[in-house]
Amino acid sequence: MMELSDKVIVITGASKGLGKAIALRLSRLTPHLVLIARHEPLLLQVQAEIADTTGHSPCVIQCDISSESDVRRMAALVEERHSRVDVLVNNAGFGTYRASENLSNQEMRRHFEVNFFGAYYCIKALLPLLRRSDAGYILNVGSLFSRVSLAENSVYAATKFALAGFTEGLSRELKPCGVGVGLFMPGPMDTAFQNGRDEGAIKSPVMLDTQRVAGVIETMIRKRKKSVMLPVWMLAALKLKNAFA
Repeated sequence: MMELSDKVIVITGASKGLGKAIALRLSRLTPHLVLIARHEPLLLQVQAEIADTTGHSPCVIQCDISSESDVRRMAALVEERHSRVDVLVNNAGFGTYRASENLSNQEMRRHFEVNFFGAYYCIKALLPLLRRSDAGYILNVGSLFSRVSLAENSVYAATKFALAGFTEGLSRELKPCGVGVGLFMPGPMDTAFQNGRDEGAIKSPVMLDTQRVAGVIETMIRKRKKSVMLPVWMLAALKLKNAFA
């Protein structure tokens, strides 16, 4: 089991929601955290909260992961500060729950730029640093919608299907060099992410608590797990819903 003390852990989308919960959870284990997000004021708030709680101030880098140049700049800063990366948590993402015909082409592309290409850019840029670790690990945060798609989230689900397929192949690619790759597939969480639904859309009756989910992610990292779905029963429920739609 991986000890996280003194490990260099990069977390994208760390300014709020699940990313913030992961950062707060892992900070108590005294790793070297590198927190990535677009919104610097929110990122600085997380930095201050961790510093107040633990006495250690994490590194924060403002970065739009959908921008290749921004990601290259971020990777250069990480290398300058730490020279290696032990864990990369690709958490950043967003979704709009709307029928695909009601999404503009620009909105559709934005989903893929953040949810898929953003993760790809971060992996490609940081992989040389992950190879320097004695136990490098990449955790891609997908969704239950990596396995099933509903009428109102077809575009979002498409990005998560793509991420799941990439993760599976990447795991095989990187096995010879010892870098592990995992996919986390959570159900709906009680975060601002749910605000992306159209007015009047029905929300899931079950919402996962981000602190509980952050605990599951800690376990995935420690054990370098390949795949975890939470909750497992919800996938069957969603497929049943589709069967009678």
